[in-house]
Amino acid sequence: MFTKLSETKYGTEKPLGYLLLYEEAFAHLLDKEVKLLELGVGKGDSLLMWRDYFLKGTIVGLDRNPVELDDPTGMVYIYQGNQEDRELLTEITQERAPNGWDIIIDDCSHIGELTKISFWHLFEYLKTGGIYVIEDWGTGYLGGHICYPDGQRVQPVVYDREEQQFIRRFPSHDYGMVGFIKELVDECGMYDITHPVCGNPPQRPERISKMQILPGQVMVHKRW
Repeated sequence: MFTKLSETKYGTEKPLGYLLLYEEAFAHLLDKEVKLLELGVGKGDSLLMWRDYFLKGTIVGLDRNPVELDDPTGMVYIYQGNQEDRELLTEITQERAPNGWDIIIDDCSHIGELTKISFWHLFEYLKTGGIYVIEDWGTGYLGGHICYPDGQRVQPVVYDREEQQFIRRFPSHDYGMVGFIKELVDECGMYDITHPVCGNPPQRPERISKMQILPGQVMVHKRW
């Protein structure tokens, strides 16, 4: 369904692989009154796609540039601003999803620090069982001159003659989008990280029930 819609009607730039995974992940919400927020919408093509997929949905987009979209249904709402603007994110939530979001998709800056701000602020407003998707996380490997200032290239394997072992360092794990995804992996292990035997009380369960790390996409399912 997504394939047909995106290719013949909307022209969204989301890769086919993304759309097929979305169709699988969101199928159980088709007949629900879904509240969906997308950060970074370009010309707004994807908002029309979501509108026609979730027939009972409220579809909300945020972009730093003005977006003009013809939507006679009144199901689509567009805001202008930056994804790291916590006050704006709260305002949008209060106006369009006071009971929480079912789906949040970040296709915005692809800069780790900005993505991190949006994620942890909006995660509070994601419903239990809701899905938060981060797109294009591999930009964290595109550092320096490739226009992602907080990314880092992966260094090749080197042999340390003094230690007599092969060493492979991944500086990208400490920076940018990849570094942030690693933080989310840590959240999946929070029960053990905060275990009293490690001297880090109080112990608490993970806030993430499931996390799917896929080529180009990370899908985070909220536990609480």
